[in-house]
Amino acid sequence: MNNSLTLFLITLILSIYACEKNQKSNHTENTTTIDAEKINRKILIIGIDGFRSDAMTKDITPFMYNLIQNNNIYYNLNHNTEGITYSGPNWSSMLTGVHMNKHNVLDNSFNNDNYQDYPSFFHYIEQADENINKASIVNWIPINEYTLSDDVDVVPLESINDFEVFEYAKNLLENNNKLNTDVLFLQFDELDISGHNFGFNSLIPEYISTASTLDTYAQELFNIIENRRANGEDWLYFIISDHGGEGTSHSDASDPNINKTIFFSEHPELIFKASCCYVSSQVDLAPTILDFIGISNLQFEKNTDGISILE
Repeated sequence: MNNSLTLFLITLILSIYACEKNQKSNHTENTTTIDAEKINRKILIIGIDGFRSDAMTKDITPFMYNLIQNNNIYYNLNHNTEGITYSGPNWSSMLTGVHMNKHNVLDNSFNNDNYQDYPSFFHYIEQADENINKASIVNWIPINEYTLSDDVDVVPLESINDFEVFEYAKNLLENNNKLNTDVLFLQFDELDISGHNFGFNSLIPEYISTASTLDTYAQELFNIIENRRANGEDWLYFIISDHGGEGTSHSDASDPNINKTIFFSEHPELIFKASCCYVSSQVDLAPTILDFIGISNLQFEKNTDGISILE
């Protein structure tokens, strides 16, 4: 065998080996493991756009106020937002578990997003078990249109108001609904609209009124979850916000009132990180959800900037 042919064969073998090694590496990075004891758990996430946490008082939002007195809860009222305080970057960070320098959503246009490399937590749930029923009902349609449309079973793209989001969610959560939603994300937008029109402040009547209405929605949805828990289902309950505000704006991320958001989670039995000692950020939502339902994906764990608030 001449030297040229020998060199060619060696190069070919090394190329095949490198290709196989690379394929194995990629397979490993995308490996998903499932905890059979957790995969049937269920989640409700209530997202409230523009909720400034000092509006969560006994008089304005009595349900939320009383809920955080419960020992079985993690809550943070000075949750860290993204440096760019638009809704697009912040909802993207919550849903993907990575900061905006990775998902690349820098405003509300969603131009040049990088969801291909950093998809939402719904993507990993779909990879793990396509039989898990997922829904996203939002007032602010860009969330569904740009971020979640590829990975969610029920993802309406028509414009609806907050009351319609609430009614849609109630319908999905009723036990006799054939869709039997397992993971439900909601986004209410009218508090943010009120803040921009009248002011993000717990002394503004319009802002107070909208926050109080959303509190009643959160309570009624919680009551439905409690009924389903009584029937043997295991639910994790979230209320989150993308940013606070100052005056009629939320453009200055250095203003402490911008970081006055809400981030809390309730479960009757689980142990959460101590609220006194851990300050959560937007990117903690996604890893907490995957942790709760027992989905471990090496690619997600390699990429995420967040950590689970579950102990």
